[in-house]
Amino acid sequence: MKIIHLSKFYKPYSGGLESVVADIVEGITDYDTSVLAADPHGLSKEETINGVNVIRSTETINIASTSIAPGYVFDVIKNCKNNVIHVHLPNPMANVALFCAFLCGRDISNIVVHWHSDIVKQQGLLKLYQPLQTWLLNKAKKIIVTSQNYLDSSEPLQPFLNKCEVIPIGIDSIESRVDSNLVNSIKAKYHNKKIVFSLGRHIYYKGFEYLIDAARNVEGAVFLIGGKGPDTESYRQKICEYGLENKVFLIGRVEDDDLPSYYAAADAFAFPSIEKSEAFGVVQLESMSVGTPIVATDIQGSGVPWVNEHMSSGLVCKPKSSSDLAIALNQILDDNELYQKLSDGAKQRYSTLFTKEKMISRIETIYKEIINK
Repeated sequence: MKIIHLSKFYKPYSGGLESVVADIVEGITDYDTSVLAADPHGLSKEETINGVNVIRSTETINIASTSIAPGYVFDVIKNCKNNVIHVHLPNPMANVALFCAFLCGRDISNIVVHWHSDIVKQQGLLKLYQPLQTWLLNKAKKIIVTSQNYLDSSEPLQPFLNKCEVIPIGIDSIESRVDSNLVNSIKAKYHNKKIVFSLGRHIYYKGFEYLIDAARNVEGAVFLIGGKGPDTESYRQKICEYGLENKVFLIGRVEDDDLPSYYAAADAFAFPSIEKSEAFGVVQLESMSVGTPIVATDIQGSGVPWVNEHMSSGLVCKPKSSSDLAIALNQILDDNELYQKLSDGAKQRYSTLFTKEKMISRIETIYKEIINK
């Protein structure tokens, strides 16, 4: 029996959900595994990546963050029969494909749903899609949720609590990949000032505008914001408006090989997201693994404030509050004793809860339970 993962995209696309899928499929080697994904970039139809068979379907259009790829439906129908199907949501295209497979009489009785996030923004379209989503949750043998916080607050999951299991996302520590020469170079570039690092797609729910505003009230530090996206230009304008050109730097995409050193060079990692669309925050785990304290927001119903435990791995403040962000950052940057406590706590929390080995082990147990029934 094979394990078929239905993902939105896959490597070389490097989104948060896709990174989790890659960690799972590359970490579980006891099964023949394939990943089915949409492809907006014209990549190969089928190839093997790190021992995993990847089958891509060409995206014809993207509507409301949903990749429309008709070939995806045919690929699912072709590959799903009698296999364990691990579907990563939100992904309406995968949901549609499984429903079509069901109508075609395929055996899709072994479904594992991985609930990464509710659909938060597209509420109008959700009303049309919800019956199909509920059908899939009914069909699933197991529903994996990344935090108890999210499970408790997710309305669509409440009728299915008996089949839900909380398995936090886990990653490999990035500490061994830190380049001390690059760390020193980064510090020197910014004149050895305290560094606040932040990273993510420049999009509405990430809240970077509040971090830029907060920088006005944090003295003696520079702010490095990695990533890019549709809101990059508005951030640039805000930086100019506030006269922060020598304090807040939009550094664009940080190469994967360099990223660990940026976390290690930072005195604090800021995670100012503002909406429940931010369900977990894997970047927080990366920061924890090198011992950099976090300032994150208390997004109600999200796993974010659980991942970063207040006064353990960092500080938690109100979302959409530049003043709260500034106060929390100043606390960490100005209090060496607090910094050391949170730095040690971040590493400890990572190793206790968020290693990739822990995540892989628990997911593999679910596969064995399904296959052996």
